[in-house]
Order: sequence, then structure tokens, then C-alpha cells
Amino acid sequence: MSVVFDRLAVELGEWFIDRLSSATTGEIAVAEVDEVRQEARRNTRARFEQWAKNPSCDANTLSAVHNVRLDAAAREIGLSPSFGQSPFAIARGNRFEAGLFVEQAARLRQALETKGCLLPSSSGFLDLRLKMNGGQNVSTVDEALRLTQEWLQRIACDPGTAESLVAAPMIRIPKGVILPEALLIIDAVTVTLGDAMRPRVTVGEIKVFPDRGGHTEPHQIATARAQAGVYRHALELAVLELGLAGDIDIATDGFLVFTWPGSNSPSVRAGEDLTYQAIRAERGFQRLEEVAHSLVRTDDFAADNPTLIQRVLDADTNYSEACLSFCDLAPRCHKHALDADDAIVLGMEAKRLLGETPVARALELLNGAVPVDDREYDLQRQLGLS
Repeated sequence: MSVVFDRLAVELGEWFIDRLSSATTGEIAVAEVDEVRQEARRNTRARFEQWAKNPSCDANTLSAVHNVRLDAAAREIGLSPSFGQSPFAIARGNRFEAGLFVEQAARLRQALETKGCLLPSSSGFLDLRLKMNGGQNVSTVDEALRLTQEWLQRIACDPGTAESLVAAPMIRIPKGVILPEALLIIDAVTVTLGDAMRPRVTVGEIKVFPDRGGHTEPHQIATARAQAGVYRHALELAVLELGLAGDIDIATDGFLVFTWPGSNSPSVRAGEDLTYQAIRAERGFQRLEEVAHSLVRTDDFAADNPTLIQRVLDADTNYSEACLSFCDLAPRCHKHALDADDAIVLGMEAKRLLGETPVARALELLNGAVPVDDREYDLQRQLGLS
């Protein structure tokens, strides 16, 4: 949920910062304002989350790697951006996360213990959240990176000192997958001790949407799992880079934290298998690195760079229903899919069933048309017509 604060700082805060800069004549005040802006831009978590929602889309990948805002690209072709978070959503996300971490994260700990993610006798809370993200002690990105590294080294050398719950550890991915640097903040991790007192770190992802059991939105759960898989793989890379892979186990599963319907109380989903999501993240990181290396930039990484906006607009796209929840270019891609009679406009389940069969041809088969090949015979069978 720290992504809420990230977007607020970058998308809304820059307007205030620019106004404050123009009204301030003191060099010290201006320097402080610039420092806040730079800290917000260095936090690339929001860009990773955007990419994880549709990693197979080249336009989305370019946008994430080079910090090209999708709303700016949409305006360039005459579309009205519509996916900015409302102030109400930001406020609720703020309250939910803040409530989880007050009083040494008492509410979150209780929920994790109830689901078996932590032992009832667990103790110790380490808060590594930036002050701009609701933390109390960590002021800068560099400080968060240093403290996270020191924490990993400490628990590797002396597992008995491990805090059982850590908020917002920040890691730098030792690859050039995001420009100018790849930094990630993990919502929360638990630390348990396994055989021979070896620390086991489990990644957690926090989302504000309600957990409705078997009726929770499938794409919301899938997105949360995908993002948790990204953070699990990134943590593995960071531990390997520090030479601690033999001393710290990164759990193959993770936990998701949603809300109880109609409340801000946490609902924990434990034991979420992240194996597939971590493998997909590894492949995705390779693609991100290729894109980062293919387009070297020397400017200030401004999100409204017109040359890069055009590159995003010219890139290949891979439309899916997930795009409707985050991408301001989705209306353009949806229209292209409609024009191509692509089954994706009916959702992923329909796309899996129909594959490359156009919707019009599927309707003909549904109405009794004679199949022309084995694929159409099989489709008719799946439709219950043969």
C-alpha cells in the first residue's frame, strides 16, 4: 500500500512542490523541496506495479522502464485520462496501512498469527517506511537502502536478533531493469526461524480492496499475486548480491493482506504459492533489462518527455481486461481489439476458449456452421455442439 503515497508524491505532490519552489526565494528551502521531489522519483515501486499488471505489453513496459506517464501518452492522442486515484481511495488506503502498523503493527501481527504466518510468541517490529510514506524514522531512500541491507546482514549473522515483522524493506535490484535505478519497497515481510535457526523471510503484499472469499475479483487477486512474485524474486536477487543466499531462505510462498468487506480490518490470505509469479518476474526482468539497455537516456528522466511518449504510443500493445483498471491507453487498444474481432474484448476466459478464432466465426460455429479444420471441430465440441 505504500504505492498510494508514491503516486500521491509524484502525481499530486509535484504540483505543490513547483508552486512552493516558485514562491520561495531562500536557497535552503528550494534545496529541501528538490530533495523531496528526487526522493519520490527514486522510489520506482509504482512503476513496477504498473508493469506487473500487464508485463506482456511493450508499451506498458516502455512506460515503466523510462518513467513515461500513461496519462501523458493518452492526452497526446486526444484521450481523457481516467485512471488517476481518487482522493477518497488515497485517503482510505492511507488509513488502512497506517492502522496496520500502529502500536508495533499490533493489528497486522494478530491477523498473521491467526493465519499461522507467525507464531503466537513472535515479537519484534522493524519499521523501515520512509517518512513521506508514513514512517517515523527513515528520511531518505539511501538511508532505507542502507538499513535494509544492514537488517539482512544482521539476521544472516545472528538469526536470534531477527524481528518477526518488518515494514517496507527497500531493495535495489542489481540489474538495470528500470531507469535511472531499480528500487522496490516491499509492503511487509515476516521472519521465522527454521532448522538450525536459519531465518526464513516471507513476502507480503497489502491491498485495500475487500476479501470476499470465493467472490473476490479474480483479476485483483491475480494482480496482488503477480506483484508479490515480483518482490519475492527481487528479494532473492538482493540476497544473492549480498552473498547471503546460503544464510537466508526466501520463502516460495507469500501472504496477501486485504480488507474485511465494509471495514478497515485486515484479512490475511496465507500460503499463497508464488513460484509461477516469481518465474514470470524473472523472465520479465530480462525483458525490462533489454528495454532499458536499448534506449539509453541522458536527460532528467522527466515523465513528460515528448520523444519517449511517442515511443510508447508507437510500441506494440497486448490488450487484456486488466488494462481497463490502470491504463489510460486502454480505450485505444480496446477499439483495436474490436476492429480485429478479437475475443479478448469478451475477457480472458473467452480468449482462452476461442484463441485466435474471431468472435464472428465463433458465433457462426455456435449457430451450426460446418467446421473447416480440427481447431473449429474442437471449439464446437467445447461449446457443447458436437
